[in-house]
Amino acid sequence: MNKKKSISSDIIVMGNGITSQFFSLVLSKTLGDRIKISQIDKEIKSQDYVRALSISLSTVNMCKALDIWSLIEPYCYPVKKIIVTHKGKQESKSGILEFNNHIDQNIASYIINESDLRKILSQQIEKYKTIELFETEINSLDINNESALISSNQYDFSSKLIVAGDGRRSIVKKILGIKSISWDYDQTALSCLITHSKKNDNIAIENFLNTGPIAILPFGDYQSSLVWSGTKNFMNNLNQLDRNKLLEEVQMQTRDYIGKISKIENIGFFDLNFSIIRRLIDTRVAFIGDAAHSVHPLAGQGTNIGLRDVAYLSENIIDSIKYGLDFSNKNVLQVYERKRMPDIVTSAMTFDAINRLYSNNIQAIEPLKDFAINFVSKIPKLKKSFVEEGAGTKRTMSKLIQGIPIS
Repeated sequence: MNKKKSISSDIIVMGNGITSQFFSLVLSKTLGDRIKISQIDKEIKSQDYVRALSISLSTVNMCKALDIWSLIEPYCYPVKKIIVTHKGKQESKSGILEFNNHIDQNIASYIINESDLRKILSQQIEKYKTIELFETEINSLDINNESALISSNQYDFSSKLIVAGDGRRSIVKKILGIKSISWDYDQTALSCLITHSKKNDNIAIENFLNTGPIAILPFGDYQSSLVWSGTKNFMNNLNQLDRNKLLEEVQMQTRDYIGKISKIENIGFFDLNFSIIRRLIDTRVAFIGDAAHSVHPLAGQGTNIGLRDVAYLSENIIDSIKYGLDFSNKNVLQVYERKRMPDIVTSAMTFDAINRLYSNNIQAIEPLKDFAINFVSKIPKLKKSFVEEGAGTKRTMSKLIQGIPIS
């Protein structure tokens, strides 16, 4: 039997998704050899795939603070305008809401292929010898007064702190028995890439159908990423269709915006649920990203909320090291939890309420749906507030989210 190798570091980062990559990069870029990180995932090398990811101004500012936005921007498609409609009422002004998607001359959101972003982050991480990647599956976790310990078949890891960014099915959360407030939406989302005849002009469209919201996001002049949410039964029926029939169904819901669809590809279906962890921290453990929360995809904000977790937690740790404090101390971690929970809950519940209002067929509230859209459309300050909400800049004092480098 091979003897397991012992690995000691300051922080164990669980997961190798975007939030975990950003976290490791922020600490290493800021602290250099003052921090040593072990990053663990059962699969380190990411595969090439096409999946549209919305990155908000808060994330853009964070990239600028890390001096990596110039590497990322060429792969992005700016969203210059957002159109929100109800039941496809594009022929009349009733049920239409248009946003100029800018804040102080800055574009409030972009679309990028997730695979491209992960490659850029991986290339940046490779520059730092202070980040060591381990492809292994953990089987035990132990926390004591001195350290946090994780074991796999190949390694025994020890550190001062575990940062769990290991996704919705977080093994860290499972082992520690930390519960979440959660429910199943009884909805499934269709995700696909479509090629169409009309130029999209960098406009994102959110159309609230009675079957559920459908988002059309610019992914090139004549390509768009589409996410359509609906009941599990409805989406299961779509999933049974061959590609040509599915294209016809999507065409019926989008033709007035993007013209004729000539190609549909990268088709995927995934179930939707709501989840917020009951506490963001435990002894020597902090949770970030999907391990901490899962929100409805109608606004495409899941990753951005997770990166705001990264900004606050990393700043807390960096400040603690700067002032000679123990960054794994519970009092330090509680500051992170106290700052992040209000934003997480507010964002998640806002998206939940919008989905519940528009994803139903109750005739009595149909007028309310149009009223809500028309009401917002007539109040510029309210429209601006919605853009700021989507940009992730409304409730934050984080330096990184403001685009200010930390040192």
